[in-house]
Amino acid sequence: MNMEKHLPIGHSWRSSKWFILSTVAIALFAETFLYGFLVPILGEMIQDRLHVHPSKAQKLTSAVLALHGTLAVLSAPIIGHYADKNQNRKTALLLSLGWCIVGTGTVAGARSVPMLLLGRVMQGIAGSAVWIIGFATVADTISPNHIGFALSIMMSCANTGTIGGPAIAGLLLEVAGYWLTWSVPLVVLTIDFIARVCMIENPASPPSTSDGIPTETARLLPSRQEEQVSPEIGNLWRIMLCNGRAMTCLLTIIMGTTLNTSLDATLPLYVEEKFGWGPSTTGLLFAGLVVPGVLIGPVAGCLRDRIGTQIPTVFCATLQAIVLGVMGLAGSDIPWASAQNMGKPLYAACIVALGTLRPFVSGIAPVELTATTKAMQERSPGIFGPKGGMSRVFSMMDVAASLGMIIGPIIGGSLKEMLGYRYMSWTWSLVYLLLAALTICFLGPEDTDKAPRSEEEAHP
Repeated sequence: MNMEKHLPIGHSWRSSKWFILSTVAIALFAETFLYGFLVPILGEMIQDRLHVHPSKAQKLTSAVLALHGTLAVLSAPIIGHYADKNQNRKTALLLSLGWCIVGTGTVAGARSVPMLLLGRVMQGIAGSAVWIIGFATVADTISPNHIGFALSIMMSCANTGTIGGPAIAGLLLEVAGYWLTWSVPLVVLTIDFIARVCMIENPASPPSTSDGIPTETARLLPSRQEEQVSPEIGNLWRIMLCNGRAMTCLLTIIMGTTLNTSLDATLPLYVEEKFGWGPSTTGLLFAGLVVPGVLIGPVAGCLRDRIGTQIPTVFCATLQAIVLGVMGLAGSDIPWASAQNMGKPLYAACIVALGTLRPFVSGIAPVELTATTKAMQERSPGIFGPKGGMSRVFSMMDVAASLGMIIGPIIGGSLKEMLGYRYMSWTWSLVYLLLAALTICFLGPEDTDKAPRSEEEAHP
Protein backbone atom coordinates (compact mmCIF):
# COMPACT_ATOMS: atom_id res chain seq x y z
CA MET A 1 0.00 0.00 0.00
CA ASN A 2 2.80 2.42 0.84
CA MET A 3 4.44 1.77 -2.53
CA GLU A 4 1.16 2.43 -4.35
CA LYS A 5 0.79 5.77 -2.56
CA HIS A 6 4.18 6.91 -3.81
CA LEU A 7 3.57 5.95 -7.45
CA PRO A 8 3.20 8.87 -9.90
CA ILE A 9 -0.27 9.91 -11.01
CA GLY A 10 -1.50 7.68 -13.82
CA HIS A 11 1.39 5.24 -13.37
CA SER A 12 -0.56 2.25 -14.68
CA TRP A 13 -1.36 3.73 -18.11
CA ARG A 14 1.78 5.91 -18.38
CA SER A 15 4.00 2.82 -17.98
CA SER A 16 1.81 0.51 -20.07
CA LYS A 17 3.16 -1.05 -23.24
CA TRP A 18 0.56 0.62 -25.45
CA PHE A 19 1.46 4.10 -24.19
CA ILE A 20 5.22 3.52 -24.53
CA LEU A 21 4.69 2.27 -28.08
CA SER A 22 2.43 5.23 -28.84
CA THR A 23 5.07 7.65 -27.56
CA VAL A 24 7.79 6.12 -29.72
CA ALA A 25 5.43 6.06 -32.72
CA ILE A 26 4.69 9.77 -32.28
CA ALA A 27 8.40 10.51 -31.97
CA LEU A 28 9.22 8.62 -35.19
CA PHE A 29 6.32 10.30 -37.00
CA ALA A 30 7.53 13.72 -35.86
CA GLU A 31 11.10 13.03 -37.03
CA THR A 32 10.15 11.92 -40.54
CA PHE A 33 7.46 14.61 -40.76
CA LEU A 34 10.00 17.34 -40.05
CA TYR A 35 12.51 15.85 -42.49
CA GLY A 36 10.01 15.86 -45.36
CA PHE A 37 8.31 19.10 -44.27
CA LEU A 38 11.30 21.14 -45.39
CA VAL A 39 11.40 19.77 -48.95
CA PRO A 40 8.67 21.93 -50.57
CA ILE A 41 9.62 24.99 -48.49
CA LEU A 42 13.34 24.85 -49.17
CA GLY A 43 13.15 26.41 -52.64
CA GLU A 44 11.32 29.49 -51.38
CA MET A 45 13.65 29.79 -48.40
CA ILE A 46 16.74 29.72 -50.59
CA GLN A 47 15.40 32.30 -53.04
CA ASP A 48 13.31 34.67 -50.91
CA ARG A 49 14.87 34.50 -47.45
CA LEU A 50 18.51 33.55 -48.04
CA HIS A 51 18.82 35.32 -51.43
CA VAL A 52 21.07 32.62 -52.86
CA HIS A 53 21.97 33.01 -56.54
CA PRO A 54 19.89 30.65 -58.75
CA SER A 55 23.05 29.03 -60.11
CA LYS A 56 23.89 27.81 -56.57
CA ALA A 57 20.36 26.85 -55.52
CA GLN A 58 20.49 23.21 -56.68
CA LYS A 59 23.85 22.58 -55.02
CA LEU A 60 22.66 24.10 -51.72
CA THR A 61 19.40 22.13 -51.85
CA SER A 62 21.28 18.86 -52.30
CA ALA A 63 23.69 19.74 -49.51
CA VAL A 64 20.90 20.60 -47.05
CA LEU A 65 19.03 17.35 -47.73
CA ALA A 66 22.18 15.18 -47.73
CA LEU A 67 23.36 16.68 -44.45
CA HIS A 68 20.83 14.62 -42.52
CA GLY A 69 22.23 11.29 -43.68
CA THR A 70 25.83 12.39 -43.26
CA LEU A 71 25.26 13.45 -39.67
CA ALA A 72 23.52 10.17 -38.86
CA VAL A 73 26.56 8.21 -40.07
CA LEU A 74 28.84 10.28 -37.83
CA SER A 75 26.64 10.61 -34.75
CA ALA A 76 24.78 7.29 -34.58
CA PRO A 77 27.63 5.17 -33.07
CA ILE A 78 28.27 7.84 -30.43
CA ILE A 79 24.58 8.12 -29.57
CA GLY A 80 24.21 4.34 -29.37
CA HIS A 81 27.28 4.02 -27.13
CA TYR A 82 26.07 6.51 -24.52
CA ALA A 83 22.43 5.40 -24.75
CA ASP A 84 23.48 1.89 -23.69
CA LYS A 85 25.31 3.33 -20.70
CA ASN A 86 22.24 5.26 -19.57
CA GLN A 87 19.35 3.06 -18.46
CA ASN A 88 16.94 6.02 -18.47
CA ARG A 89 15.94 6.31 -22.13
CA LYS A 90 13.17 8.80 -21.38
CA THR A 91 15.77 11.43 -20.49
CA ALA A 92 17.63 10.79 -23.75
CA LEU A 93 14.39 11.10 -25.73
CA LEU A 94 13.59 14.41 -24.03
CA LEU A 95 17.10 15.74 -24.73
CA SER A 96 16.79 14.77 -28.39
CA LEU A 97 13.43 16.54 -28.55
CA GLY A 98 15.01 19.68 -27.09
CA TRP A 99 17.67 19.61 -29.80
CA CYS A 100 14.96 19.08 -32.43
CA ILE A 101 12.88 22.03 -31.21
CA VAL A 102 15.86 24.37 -31.20
CA GLY A 103 17.00 23.09 -34.59
CA THR A 104 13.54 23.47 -36.12
CA GLY A 105 13.29 27.03 -34.83
CA THR A 106 16.73 27.78 -36.25
CA VAL A 107 15.76 26.42 -39.67
CA ALA A 108 12.45 28.29 -39.76
CA GLY A 109 14.02 31.60 -38.76
CA ALA A 110 17.26 31.24 -40.75
CA ARG A 111 18.33 34.35 -42.62
CA SER A 112 21.70 33.01 -43.73
CA VAL A 113 23.08 29.77 -45.12
CA PRO A 114 25.20 29.00 -42.02
CA MET A 115 22.13 29.29 -39.77
CA LEU A 116 20.14 27.01 -42.07
CA LEU A 117 22.92 24.41 -42.01
CA LEU A 118 23.25 24.72 -38.21
CA GLY A 119 19.54 24.03 -37.80
CA ARG A 120 19.77 20.99 -40.05
CA VAL A 121 22.74 19.70 -38.04
CA MET A 122 20.69 19.85 -34.84
CA GLN A 123 17.68 18.24 -36.52
CA GLY A 124 19.87 15.48 -37.96
CA ILE A 125 21.46 14.59 -34.61
CA ALA A 126 18.08 14.65 -32.86
CA GLY A 127 16.51 12.50 -35.57
CA SER A 128 19.27 9.91 -35.34
CA ALA A 129 18.78 9.73 -31.56
CA VAL A 130 15.03 9.19 -31.96
CA TRP A 131 15.51 6.24 -34.32
CA ILE A 132 18.15 4.57 -32.16
CA ILE A 133 16.60 5.10 -28.73
CA GLY A 134 13.05 4.63 -29.98
CA PHE A 135 13.70 1.24 -31.56
CA ALA A 136 15.75 0.14 -28.54
CA THR A 137 12.87 1.11 -26.25
CA VAL A 138 10.42 -0.96 -28.30
CA ALA A 139 12.81 -3.92 -28.35
CA ASP A 140 13.13 -3.77 -24.55
CA THR A 141 9.38 -3.40 -24.00
CA ILE A 142 7.84 -6.00 -26.33
CA SER A 143 8.23 -9.76 -26.06
CA PRO A 144 10.08 -11.52 -28.90
CA ASN A 145 6.85 -13.22 -30.07
CA HIS A 146 5.31 -9.85 -30.98
CA ILE A 147 8.37 -7.78 -31.88
CA GLY A 148 7.76 -8.07 -35.64
CA PHE A 149 4.27 -6.58 -35.39
CA ALA A 150 5.38 -3.82 -33.00
CA LEU A 151 8.33 -2.70 -35.13
CA SER A 152 6.17 -2.80 -38.26
CA ILE A 153 3.72 -0.43 -36.58
CA MET A 154 6.63 1.90 -35.81
CA MET A 155 7.76 1.85 -39.44
CA SER A 156 4.21 2.52 -40.66
CA CYS A 157 4.01 5.60 -38.41
CA ALA A 158 7.38 6.80 -39.69
CA ASN A 159 6.27 6.30 -43.30
CA THR A 160 3.10 8.26 -42.58
CA GLY A 161 5.29 11.19 -41.56
CA THR A 162 7.26 10.80 -44.76
CA ILE A 163 4.06 11.19 -46.77
CA GLY A 164 2.39 13.83 -44.63
CA GLY A 165 5.32 16.22 -44.22
CA PRO A 166 5.79 17.30 -47.86
CA ALA A 167 2.07 17.16 -48.65
CA ILE A 168 0.99 19.43 -45.78
CA ALA A 169 3.91 21.83 -46.23
CA GLY A 170 3.29 22.22 -49.97
CA LEU A 171 -0.43 22.83 -49.48
CA LEU A 172 -0.12 25.32 -46.62
CA LEU A 173 2.70 27.26 -48.22
CA GLU A 174 0.44 28.17 -51.13
CA VAL A 175 -2.69 29.05 -49.14
CA ALA A 176 -1.47 30.22 -45.71
CA GLY A 177 2.01 31.72 -46.05
CA TYR A 178 5.43 30.95 -44.64
CA TRP A 179 5.04 31.38 -40.87
CA LEU A 180 1.58 29.84 -40.57
CA THR A 181 2.98 26.82 -42.40
CA TRP A 182 5.70 26.45 -39.76
CA SER A 183 3.04 26.42 -37.02
CA VAL A 184 2.17 22.83 -37.99
CA PRO A 185 5.56 21.39 -36.90
CA LEU A 186 5.10 23.33 -33.65
CA VAL A 187 1.84 21.48 -33.00
CA VAL A 188 3.45 18.14 -33.85
CA LEU A 189 6.39 18.83 -31.54
CA THR A 190 4.04 19.91 -28.74
CA ILE A 191 2.14 16.62 -28.92
CA ASP A 192 5.47 14.79 -29.04
CA PHE A 193 6.69 16.68 -25.95
CA ILE A 194 3.54 15.89 -23.93
CA ALA A 195 3.78 12.19 -24.77
CA ARG A 196 7.49 11.94 -23.87
CA VAL A 197 6.98 13.76 -20.55
CA CYS A 198 4.06 11.52 -19.59
CA MET A 199 5.82 8.26 -20.49
CA ILE A 200 7.18 6.17 -17.64
CA GLU A 201 9.71 3.57 -18.70
CA ASN A 202 8.94 -0.08 -18.10
CA PRO A 203 12.25 -1.66 -19.14
CA ALA A 204 12.78 -5.33 -19.65
CA SER A 205 14.84 -7.30 -17.20
CA PRO A 206 18.62 -6.93 -17.51
CA PRO A 207 20.33 -9.36 -19.84
CA SER A 208 22.50 -10.66 -17.04
CA THR A 209 19.72 -12.78 -15.49
CA SER A 210 16.57 -14.40 -16.67
CA ASP A 211 14.23 -12.34 -14.51
CA GLY A 212 16.43 -9.63 -13.05
CA ILE A 213 16.22 -11.07 -9.45
CA PRO A 214 19.15 -13.03 -7.99
CA THR A 215 18.29 -16.43 -6.62
CA GLU A 216 19.40 -17.82 -3.27
CA THR A 217 21.93 -20.06 -5.00
CA ALA A 218 23.40 -17.31 -7.17
CA ARG A 219 26.93 -16.13 -6.45
CA LEU A 220 27.15 -12.69 -4.86
CA LEU A 221 30.60 -12.23 -6.39
CA PRO A 222 31.90 -13.71 -9.65
CA SER A 223 34.58 -16.35 -9.47
CA ARG A 224 38.07 -15.67 -10.77
CA GLN A 225 37.34 -17.81 -13.84
CA GLU A 226 34.15 -15.85 -14.58
CA GLU A 227 36.01 -12.60 -14.26
CA GLN A 228 38.61 -13.79 -16.77
CA VAL A 229 36.09 -14.82 -19.43
CA SER A 230 33.80 -11.83 -18.95
CA PRO A 231 33.72 -10.06 -22.30
CA GLU A 232 34.51 -6.41 -22.71
CA ILE A 233 31.77 -3.93 -23.53
CA GLY A 234 33.57 -2.62 -26.60
CA ASN A 235 33.41 -6.00 -28.36
CA LEU A 236 29.86 -5.46 -29.67
CA TRP A 237 30.88 -3.77 -32.91
CA ARG A 238 33.28 -6.50 -33.97
CA ILE A 239 31.01 -9.37 -32.92
CA MET A 240 27.99 -7.98 -34.79
CA LEU A 241 29.93 -7.07 -37.92
CA CYS A 242 31.35 -10.61 -38.07
CA ASN A 243 27.95 -12.25 -37.63
CA GLY A 244 26.38 -13.38 -40.93
CA ARG A 245 22.83 -12.84 -39.72
CA ALA A 246 23.49 -9.28 -38.55
CA MET A 247 25.45 -8.37 -41.68
CA THR A 248 22.65 -9.67 -43.92
CA CYS A 249 20.23 -7.40 -42.08
CA LEU A 250 22.52 -4.39 -42.45
CA LEU A 251 23.04 -5.10 -46.15
CA THR A 252 19.27 -5.34 -46.56
CA ILE A 253 18.88 -1.87 -45.08
CA ILE A 254 21.61 -0.43 -47.30
CA MET A 255 20.18 -2.04 -50.44
CA GLY A 256 16.60 -0.98 -49.70
CA THR A 257 17.51 2.62 -48.87
CA THR A 258 19.87 2.83 -51.85
CA LEU A 259 17.09 1.72 -54.22
CA ASN A 260 14.59 4.17 -52.74
CA THR A 261 16.90 7.18 -52.89
CA SER A 262 18.10 6.28 -56.37
CA LEU A 263 14.47 6.41 -57.49
CA ASP A 264 14.18 9.82 -55.83
CA ALA A 265 17.02 11.03 -58.05
CA THR A 266 16.06 9.34 -61.34
CA LEU A 267 12.30 8.74 -61.44
CA PRO A 268 11.08 12.34 -61.96
CA LEU A 269 13.34 12.98 -64.94
CA TYR A 270 12.67 9.58 -66.51
CA VAL A 271 8.86 9.74 -66.38
CA GLU A 272 8.88 13.30 -67.70
CA GLU A 273 11.16 12.31 -70.56
CA LYS A 274 9.44 9.03 -71.49
CA PHE A 275 5.81 9.58 -70.55
CA GLY A 276 5.44 13.36 -70.30
CA TRP A 277 4.26 13.15 -66.69
CA GLY A 278 4.50 16.32 -64.61
CA PRO A 279 5.03 16.94 -60.85
CA SER A 280 1.51 15.94 -59.81
CA THR A 281 1.72 12.51 -61.46
CA THR A 282 5.24 12.07 -60.15
CA GLY A 283 3.96 12.79 -56.65
CA LEU A 284 1.34 10.07 -57.06
CA LEU A 285 4.06 7.62 -58.10
CA PHE A 286 6.06 8.35 -54.96
CA ALA A 287 2.87 7.89 -52.92
CA GLY A 288 2.54 4.50 -54.60
CA LEU A 289 5.96 3.60 -53.23
CA VAL A 290 5.07 4.54 -49.65
CA VAL A 291 1.32 4.17 -49.01
CA PRO A 292 1.13 0.36 -49.56
CA GLY A 293 3.90 -0.11 -46.99
CA VAL A 294 1.99 1.92 -44.41
CA LEU A 295 -1.06 -0.31 -44.84
CA ILE A 296 0.68 -3.66 -45.29
CA GLY A 297 3.54 -3.15 -42.82
CA PRO A 298 1.66 -4.53 -39.77
CA VAL A 299 0.52 -7.54 -41.82
CA ALA A 300 4.13 -8.23 -42.77
CA GLY A 301 5.13 -7.95 -39.11
CA CYS A 302 2.47 -10.46 -38.02
CA LEU A 303 3.63 -12.86 -40.74
CA ARG A 304 7.23 -12.63 -39.53
CA ASP A 305 6.12 -13.32 -35.95
CA ARG A 306 4.25 -16.45 -37.07
CA ILE A 307 6.51 -18.10 -39.64
CA GLY A 308 9.83 -16.26 -39.33
CA THR A 309 11.66 -13.98 -41.73
CA GLN A 310 13.37 -16.28 -44.19
CA ILE A 311 10.45 -17.49 -46.33
CA PRO A 312 8.68 -14.10 -46.75
CA THR A 313 11.95 -12.31 -47.40
CA VAL A 314 13.24 -14.75 -50.03
CA PHE A 315 9.89 -14.86 -51.81
CA CYS A 316 9.30 -11.09 -51.82
CA ALA A 317 12.93 -10.21 -52.65
CA THR A 318 12.71 -12.49 -55.68
CA LEU A 319 9.43 -10.87 -56.71
CA GLN A 320 11.02 -7.44 -56.32
CA ALA A 321 13.85 -8.53 -58.60
CA ILE A 322 11.30 -9.56 -61.25
CA VAL A 323 9.35 -6.30 -60.86
CA LEU A 324 12.53 -4.22 -61.22
CA GLY A 325 13.43 -6.15 -64.36
CA VAL A 326 10.00 -5.47 -65.87
CA MET A 327 10.13 -1.82 -64.79
CA GLY A 328 13.27 -1.38 -66.85
CA LEU A 329 11.31 -2.42 -69.94
CA ALA A 330 8.47 0.07 -69.39
CA GLY A 331 8.85 2.91 -71.88
CA SER A 332 11.56 1.12 -73.85
CA ASP A 333 11.72 0.43 -77.58
CA ILE A 334 10.00 -2.94 -77.18
CA PRO A 335 6.62 -2.50 -78.95
CA TRP A 336 4.31 -3.86 -76.24
CA ALA A 337 6.15 -1.95 -73.47
CA SER A 338 6.56 1.37 -75.29
CA ALA A 339 5.09 4.62 -73.99
CA GLN A 340 2.45 4.51 -76.73
CA ASN A 341 1.17 1.07 -75.68
CA MET A 342 1.46 -0.52 -72.23
CA GLY A 343 4.46 1.43 -70.96
CA LYS A 344 2.59 3.89 -68.73
CA PRO A 345 0.30 1.46 -66.87
CA LEU A 346 3.13 -1.07 -66.69
CA TYR A 347 5.47 1.42 -65.01
CA ALA A 348 2.80 2.58 -62.55
CA ALA A 349 1.94 -1.02 -61.67
CA CYS A 350 5.61 -1.81 -61.03
CA ILE A 351 5.91 1.16 -58.67
CA VAL A 352 2.87 0.04 -56.65
CA ALA A 353 4.20 -3.54 -56.60
CA LEU A 354 7.54 -2.35 -55.21
CA GLY A 355 5.74 -0.39 -52.49
CA THR A 356 3.65 -3.45 -51.63
CA LEU A 357 6.58 -5.89 -51.44
CA ARG A 358 9.00 -3.58 -49.62
CA PRO A 359 7.71 -4.16 -46.03
CA PHE A 360 8.31 -7.92 -46.37
CA VAL A 361 11.99 -7.32 -47.21
CA SER A 362 13.17 -4.11 -45.57
CA GLY A 363 11.20 -4.87 -42.39
CA ILE A 364 13.35 -7.89 -41.52
CA ALA A 365 16.28 -5.87 -40.23
CA PRO A 366 14.92 -4.51 -36.91
CA VAL A 367 13.33 -7.86 -36.04
CA GLU A 368 16.39 -9.97 -36.84
CA LEU A 369 18.86 -7.58 -35.22
CA THR A 370 16.75 -7.61 -32.05
CA ALA A 371 16.54 -11.42 -32.04
CA THR A 372 20.26 -11.86 -32.71
CA THR A 373 21.29 -9.41 -30.00
CA LYS A 374 19.00 -10.94 -27.38
CA ALA A 375 20.19 -14.45 -28.26
CA MET A 376 23.80 -13.41 -27.74
CA GLN A 377 22.99 -11.76 -24.41
CA GLU A 378 21.03 -14.79 -23.19
CA ARG A 379 23.80 -17.23 -24.13
CA SER A 380 26.54 -15.03 -22.67
CA PRO A 381 25.14 -12.62 -20.05
CA GLY A 382 27.01 -9.33 -19.97
CA ILE A 383 28.62 -9.79 -23.38
CA PHE A 384 27.56 -6.27 -24.36
CA GLY A 385 27.85 -4.70 -20.92
CA PRO A 386 25.62 -4.76 -17.83
CA LYS A 387 22.85 -2.77 -19.55
CA GLY A 388 22.89 -4.57 -22.89
CA GLY A 389 23.76 -3.33 -26.34
CA MET A 390 20.43 -2.71 -28.02
CA SER A 391 21.00 1.02 -28.65
CA ARG A 392 24.38 0.40 -30.27
CA VAL A 393 22.88 -2.32 -32.47
CA PHE A 394 20.17 0.03 -33.69
CA SER A 395 22.76 2.73 -34.23
CA MET A 396 24.35 0.34 -36.75
CA MET A 397 20.96 0.12 -38.46
CA ASP A 398 20.75 3.92 -38.57
CA VAL A 399 24.24 4.14 -40.07
CA ALA A 400 23.31 1.56 -42.72
CA ALA A 401 20.18 3.50 -43.69
CA SER A 402 22.12 6.75 -43.82
CA LEU A 403 24.78 5.20 -46.06
CA GLY A 404 22.02 4.15 -48.43
CA MET A 405 20.67 7.71 -48.42
CA ILE A 406 24.08 9.03 -49.40
CA ILE A 407 25.14 6.51 -52.06
CA GLY A 408 21.70 5.85 -53.59
CA PRO A 409 21.40 9.08 -55.63
CA ILE A 410 25.05 8.85 -56.66
CA ILE A 411 24.92 5.24 -57.89
CA GLY A 412 21.44 5.57 -59.41
CA GLY A 413 22.28 8.78 -61.25
CA SER A 414 25.60 7.41 -62.49
CA LEU A 415 24.06 4.16 -63.78
CA LYS A 416 21.30 6.08 -65.55
CA GLU A 417 23.78 8.44 -67.20
CA MET A 418 26.28 5.76 -68.25
CA LEU A 419 24.03 2.77 -69.07
CA GLY A 420 20.48 4.10 -69.23
CA TYR A 421 17.41 3.65 -67.02
CA ARG A 422 16.75 0.10 -68.25
CA TYR A 423 20.15 -1.20 -67.18
CA MET A 424 19.94 0.71 -63.90
CA SER A 425 16.71 -1.16 -63.08
CA TRP A 426 18.25 -4.46 -64.11
CA THR A 427 21.23 -3.77 -61.86
CA TRP A 428 18.89 -3.33 -58.89
CA SER A 429 17.14 -6.52 -59.96
CA LEU A 430 20.41 -8.46 -59.67
CA VAL A 431 21.06 -6.85 -56.29
CA TYR A 432 17.74 -8.16 -54.95
CA LEU A 433 18.47 -11.64 -56.28
CA LEU A 434 21.74 -11.47 -54.35
CA LEU A 435 19.79 -10.39 -51.27
CA ALA A 436 17.49 -13.41 -51.63
CA ALA A 437 20.54 -15.68 -51.80
CA LEU A 438 22.06 -14.10 -48.67
CA THR A 439 18.76 -14.57 -46.85
CA ILE A 440 18.75 -18.28 -47.71
CA CYS A 441 22.32 -18.63 -46.44
CA PHE A 442 22.20 -16.61 -43.22
CA LEU A 443 18.61 -16.11 -42.04
CA GLY A 444 17.59 -19.68 -41.39
CA PRO A 445 15.50 -20.31 -38.25
CA GLU A 446 18.37 -22.04 -36.48
CA ASP A 447 20.95 -19.28 -36.96
CA THR A 448 19.87 -17.18 -33.98
CA ASP A 449 20.64 -20.04 -31.62
CA LYS A 450 24.12 -20.29 -33.08
CA ALA A 451 25.00 -16.69 -32.26
CA PRO A 452 28.56 -16.50 -30.89
CA ARG A 453 28.99 -16.31 -27.15
CA SER A 454 32.05 -14.14 -27.30
CA GLU A 455 34.43 -12.37 -29.60
CA GLU A 456 36.59 -15.48 -29.75
CA GLU A 457 33.69 -17.47 -31.23
CA ALA A 458 33.10 -14.71 -33.76
CA HIS A 459 36.73 -15.16 -34.87
CA PRO A 460 37.42 -18.89 -34.82
